[in-house]
Amino acid sequence: MIWPGTLIKEIWQHPLAKGVRVDGANAIEIHRRILQSKPLLRRNYLRWYRECFPAFEETKGLRGEVVEIGSGAGFLEEIIPGLVKTDVVPSPYASRVVDAMRLDFGDETLRCIFLIGVLHHIPLPGKFLHEAARCLVSGGRLVMVEPNNSFFQRFLTRHLDHYEYFDDNIEDWVNGSTGRMDNANLALPWVIFVRDRARFEKEFPLLKIKPIRYHTFLSYVVTGGMTYRAFLPSLAAPLVDCIEKAASPFMQKLGTGMTIDVVKMGRN
Repeated sequence: MIWPGTLIKEIWQHPLAKGVRVDGANAIEIHRRILQSKPLLRRNYLRWYRECFPAFEETKGLRGEVVEIGSGAGFLEEIIPGLVKTDVVPSPYASRVVDAMRLDFGDETLRCIFLIGVLHHIPLPGKFLHEAARCLVSGGRLVMVEPNNSFFQRFLTRHLDHYEYFDDNIEDWVNGSTGRMDNANLALPWVIFVRDRARFEKEFPLLKIKPIRYHTFLSYVVTGGMTYRAFLPSLAAPLVDCIEKAASPFMQKLGTGMTIDVVKMGRN
């Protein structure tokens, strides 16, 4: 039996994505080319990047660098000036190779840390959070754009031929991924910051979660992401914007994305 997602992939896969392993040596370069070739996908990335901008603006009076973890094929530097882009593997689009679980920065030297769809790929996200708490200055911000635990997100993960999975019943904050991208648990951020919020607050008393922002209903899926050709033409952008606006009051239930904005508090 052929699963619907497999059939869709056979019919609609982006030509550049064919035969590409997400953990392969050429994946970042291929993803960059796909991103540059799809205007709707680039617009969606810009939506996510704007989620980082308030923290950048509100911390301008603080010392320290502004860092992106797991920059991949992205272009956050176009929105955040002076950004230090890092990735866990060498990349032409990152200035430093950095392991998120062992950050190569001194104590209290960072003003902002940004992650766009990265936390759920980190094998031990608790280790990263300890490192972030160590590296951020008082008042510094950690902003993560991650998958939401909505019906639509679970539906897409279940029915599309995807290299990630969704398991919100895990007991420990441990990711099953063995590579940079493959086999990651999309539910992990929701588990940490929503389901297990009391545990997070106990383990990280200096990290205070601001109200979570829920977003991204159809605007990402219609782009086809890095795997498929776009499901709508670029001319449909105004229609997509209208749908997103109409769905905005219901994003906690419908949205596939959420923004977790965390402030490092000063010690008493």
